[in-house]
Amino acid sequence: MRDIHTQEIKEEPQVGAARRGVRRLAAALGFSEDRLAELDIVVQEIGTNAVRYATGGGCLHWSETLGEEPGLELFYFDKGPGVYDLERALRDGVSSGGSLGTGFGAMRRLLDEFDAYSTVKGTTRRLTTARRTTYGTALLGRKWVEPAATEEQRARARRLTRRIGVWSRPRPGEETNGDAYFIKEHDGETLLAVVDGLGHGRGACEAARAALDTLEQWEGESLDELILSTHDALRSTRGAVMGAVVLDHARRTFTYAGVGNVEVRVLGASDPARPIPTNGTLGARLSQVRVWPHRWQEGTTLVIASDGISATWDAAAYPGLAAKSPQLLAGVLLRDFCRNSDDATVLVYR
Repeated sequence: MRDIHTQEIKEEPQVGAARRGVRRLAAALGFSEDRLAELDIVVQEIGTNAVRYATGGGCLHWSETLGEEPGLELFYFDKGPGVYDLERALRDGVSSGGSLGTGFGAMRRLLDEFDAYSTVKGTTRRLTTARRTTYGTALLGRKWVEPAATEEQRARARRLTRRIGVWSRPRPGEETNGDAYFIKEHDGETLLAVVDGLGHGRGACEAARAALDTLEQWEGESLDELILSTHDALRSTRGAVMGAVVLDHARRTFTYAGVGNVEVRVLGASDPARPIPTNGTLGARLSQVRVWPHRWQEGTTLVIASDGISATWDAAAYPGLAAKSPQLLAGVLLRDFCRNSDDATVLVYR
């Protein structure tokens, strides 16, 4: 798992704090002075617009990129008024005149990858049952330590980031995260898992870490074997719940097994898939494990989320978002449906 750094941006001094934080991580990753200066400009543009236009401010996250190529990832979101004409705002020199949008073109030029999603207040579906809104702006950017010199290098850098999106954060006020996620490829298969240690804080984190240690040993074993091994490994901890999926790329199938309240949804599939977890707690109480087989189609999107994400989200409330980067989708769901009373994790695979 990677460390994710966060800075709320409501006032000008917080822009500087975000800029310095991003620079520290980027310098540690090996960015040159020229590329550090470009990152400074990007963060300044994001922060300045957040202070000026985003009602209630915004939030910037930064972390090391997933995958083989070293780089830095930025994710910004707000619940502001949104950008009415996002495509126009993405052109250099265009200001949205009252909403976050100035400098989008410059950000896109200075980053190696850039994606944005915005919906305007009053034009999107409101989920009244959850009393949540689906408008605001989200920006995703990546910059590699070294610019890709060849198409092969660019493809290698983007291979994982174009398929995987993941965000995980501890309960507000906690330093340790009781949630965890896991991704591993082996012999043409991919294992994806979200683990939620019971409760939150240090004890939950210890349980989640013990589960990750077991998952790391996976070498293609079946999911029921993996679940039982994890159950045994967690007996000395407070316990955890988990949802796990193994995708077989050659056969275009996937299997799911889960214990406890970790939700799995499949978007964009022609055949409905509603895998149901087994009741129980890993390390404490576990009945027979049920493994659910499904067909995997190209273009299908898999979402795995801990119960720190409200299950009331509806993909139909976000027109066009399913076609965006998996990381952008994961970030928007975290923005709109995370519970402040718990750790929260969203893992997206496409």
